[in-house]
Amino acid sequence: MRLMLTLGDLMARARSAAPVLEGWLDEAAPDLAMSVRSAAAARGESPAAFARAALVEFDRYAGPEAWTRLTGRLHAAGDPGLACLEEMVRWRLSTAPALPMEDAR
Repeated sequence: MRLMLTLGDLMARARSAAPVLEGWLDEAAPDLAMSVRSAAAARGESPAAFARAALVEFDRYAGPEAWTRLTGRLHAAGDPGLACLEEMVRWRLSTAPALPMEDAR
């Protein structure tokens, strides 16, 4: 049985226990986990910081099409937390690099 976490759970765990987030992502979306590790390393941040930044940047900068795609995925998602995180992270992976989360305060 796979534990379904909410996005809030994921972000709280990302702040306090990066290995938990990475382990969950490895199990839930291995291809995405590899992409996150690679992109995070290129930006000099941890995978957990990359995921947190994806959430913040999506909220601040995503356009209407990205929000529509996200809400559409949530309606049919078996795991809304994963669907939300995955959509936001994939969006960040496809956009221009921003400041690492630690610097974007």
